[in-house]
Amino acid sequence: MSVTEPRTVTRPTWQPRLAAVLAVTVLNTVLALAAPLFGADLVVAPQGQEPGALAWPAFTVFTIGFALLGWGVLALAERLLGARRGRLMWTVVAMLIVAGMFLPPLTVGATTATVVVLQLAHLVVAAVIPVFWRTSRA
Repeated sequence: MSVTEPRTVTRPTWQPRLAAVLAVTVLNTVLALAAPLFGADLVVAPQGQEPGALAWPAFTVFTIGFALLGWGVLALAERLLGARRGRLMWTVVAMLIVAGMFLPPLTVGATTATVVVLQLAHLVVAAVIPVFWRTSRA
């Protein structure tokens, strides 16, 4: 009689990650479209530059772009460093980036409502981090 080891079933990681990327993209797009309802004109004036308006497609493109970039970097880190070490390094770097991305909206000339919307948009993008972390193969 032979003893069989329990089979480990690995769930695909791409499905919840893709769902997270799509969810944050939709949420940020809705946030940008609803911003005028909250008094945010989405006009920013970086130092030394003319004021410019941020259009809602920019929120969509940047959200999906950075979420996919985070996904790709996590996959690369897991492959190069191993699942556990790759996830740890990615998490540390991701959290440092999250901390750093709250500074730019505070340094540009913008209304308080616009700054709040930009900070919320950054928080929304950061919401993929726990999903990516949880679905890691580590």
